[in-house]
Amino acid sequence: MLKFVSILVMMVSMGFGSPVSDNSQIEEVMVEFSEKALGIESGQPIFSKETKITVSNTTETEIKLYINDDEKEMMEKKVEISGLESGTYTLMIVDAKKTEEKRTVGFTIQ
Repeated sequence: MLKFVSILVMMVSMGFGSPVSDNSQIEEVMVEFSEKALGIESGQPIFSKETKITVSNTTETEIKLYINDDEKEMMEKKVEISGLESGTYTLMIVDAKKTEEKRTVGFTIQ
């Protein structure tokens, strides 16, 4: 019995038997920064103003992007975001049909 419990605990800790996330389509959306981070502040990377952010959607999922309070529907497979002012930003990638499925990326422009 003790051996069974040990194996069960090991399997759960390794991710076996855990429910599969429906977020897999959102997780495949790539977010790339053109410049290296200058540092990290409060757990978020800091980038220069010249940094361009590229969001690539190779999935068939309809995606909406939210940058702080601004909403943008992603019509192309690749969208470039640039010209952001200094500040802290939250980029939220949301499945347009299943709005509870989302992914967030936080960063700071300096």
